[in-house]
This record gives sequence, structure tokens and C-alpha cells, in this order.
Amino acid sequence: MTGFVMGWWRMYDRRRFRLAVVDNDQLTLTMLTLLVRRDLPEVDVTWACRRGRDAVARCLSADSRPDVLLVDMSLEGLSGVEVCRQVRAATADVALIGVTSFSLEHYAADALAAGAQCVMDKARVKDVCEAAVALANGRMPRTRYVSELTAAQSHALLAKHEGTGADIDSATRSATAPAAVVSLTEREREVMRLCAQGRSSREIGEMLGVGESSVKTYVMRAAKKLGARNRTQAVAEWLMLQD
Repeated sequence: MTGFVMGWWRMYDRRRFRLAVVDNDQLTLTMLTLLVRRDLPEVDVTWACRRGRDAVARCLSADSRPDVLLVDMSLEGLSGVEVCRQVRAATADVALIGVTSFSLEHYAADALAAGAQCVMDKARVKDVCEAAVALANGRMPRTRYVSELTAAQSHALLAKHEGTGADIDSATRSATAPAAVVSLTEREREVMRLCAQGRSSREIGEMLGVGESSVKTYVMRAAKKLGARNRTQAVAEWLMLQD
């Protein structure tokens, strides 16, 4: 065994794990899978697929569930953010790493709020592999866009509030909610309810008939009123205040 492989083996913490990939571009999917297998020779790359719905179905099946899933953020059909939300709402057993060739900043807030542990540059395969090893062994990855919540915490929040939405009478909620929630405007509360469902800023904008930038402004204002530093914290604070 070479020194390179021995170095990676030390990172495994002597635990082999299963990894899967979903990316809508066939060439990228093939290359990413090959590079992961090269850099993590002891990891079992169990499957790779191009459709978000297929990835969710495989993650929810005990027979095909991986320990780590690399999720392309710009999937067609079911988006990468929605894949993260559906998987995380159903289970905490799959570590989710969002990957993209585009701006990390564009996807990070939505993906982390939807239950991803981190969002990374798809081209930095070695860094992605290091993050996968860390998450598979219960450690936080060393990367810029990383969630402040564990997979179990994100799962608990999303599973508990899956389906919570605008059908709840806002006047009744306002009468019983803590002061921090009451201080939010009706539109800010509406946006936070949708954020808590793991909806992306684009999806929320389409649902409410406003621009994506407006949604981000509402989230920023709500976060400030809730004493949160970012969207992920704001969602967590919002959900805790609903109890």
C-alpha cells in the first residue's frame, strides 16, 4: 500500500463507508465518480444517478442508502436543494454535501437550511473527499460553507415541521407566539414558515410572487429580529419559538 493510500486510510478512522453521487450531467457524473474512487480507494461508491427523484428514492431505501451523498445543486427537475430537504426530512443517516460549479454563495444558505452539512466547489474533489471522510466519521468538515446544525438536529427540525405552512391561521399564531415572532411582519413570518420547510429562495419567490432578492431581504430582516446570524440559525430559532 502506498504512502498516499496510507494517508487516506488514517483519515478513514478505520471505518469504511458508502458514498453516492447525483449529478445531471453524465460526463461530470462519470468524472466525479472516477475521481472519488481514485482519491478514496477504500470507500464503496455504491451508485451514481442523474435524477434527483432517483437519488431521494435510493436514500430512503435501506438497501441502497449511502452514508454520504454528493448532491449537484443545479439538478434539473427536482433541485439539489429539494433533494437535500426531502432526504433530511426523512432521515439523519445520510450526510449531505452540496456540490456545484457555480457560485457557492448562491446556493449555500438554501442548501444548509434544507439540511445539507456543507456546500463545496465541485472542482475541488480532494476537499470534497476530505469532507466526506470527516462527516462519515462524525467530524465537522473544514470548509467555508458548513452548517451549524448536526444532521440529527436538522432532521428533527425538518421532520417535525414538514408540511407546516400558510394554512395555519396567522392571527391565532400571532396571538400565542413569543414577542420575537410577533415582531416579524406577516410577510417575514410567511417567508420563515417556507424556509422551515426547506424551500429555496427561488421557490419561495415563485410561491409568493416576489423576486429572489426580496426573499433574501425578508430572511435577513427576520434573522435580525430573531437574534440569528444567518438563515440556518434563523430557521432553527423560528422553529423553536413555534413550540
